[in-house]
Amino acid sequence: MERLLPRPQFDGPVTAGTAYVLVDDVTNLGGTLAELAGTIQAGGGQVAAVITLVNAGRLKPFKPETLVIRRLRARFPDAIPHTSGIDPGALTANEASTLSGFRTADELRNRAAQVAEEIDLRLRAKGFQLEAQPAPVSHEGWPCKTWLAFRPNPYPSTITVAP
Repeated sequence: MERLLPRPQFDGPVTAGTAYVLVDDVTNLGGTLAELAGTIQAGGGQVAAVITLVNAGRLKPFKPETLVIRRLRARFPDAIPHTSGIDPGALTANEASTLSGFRTADELRNRAAQVAEEIDLRLRAKGFQLEAQPAPVSHEGWPCKTWLAFRPNPYPSTITVAP
């Protein structure tokens, strides 16, 4: 869960219609590559290939099985987008596998809140402070634990775009 939150952010020019090759030294859950691909595609670029030197994730394919995504959507109708800011269909196989381990939406939300608190403490120790956000409510309407915004990311990644 700690690798899912916060999501990496990228900044840099993307040339529409240009093909890009994404290169990463090590992937764990694959979220960094997924977010980078999303940034490039949102800018009109195309991802021609993805290269990793080491895939340290438990699952080797990046794309999750359709059945896994269907089950996540059924179990957590709004919790995944609410806690991570992404649609379950955009998850990598390893991210989907991690989230599949949670039994309820409240369990997922509470773990995300705990991770947010841990990240906040680490960042405060380094002199950074995140903005407080209104606490989300559970599917049943009960308030969840403390919630902190993950954006803006205090450690933004920058892409160098080379077609």
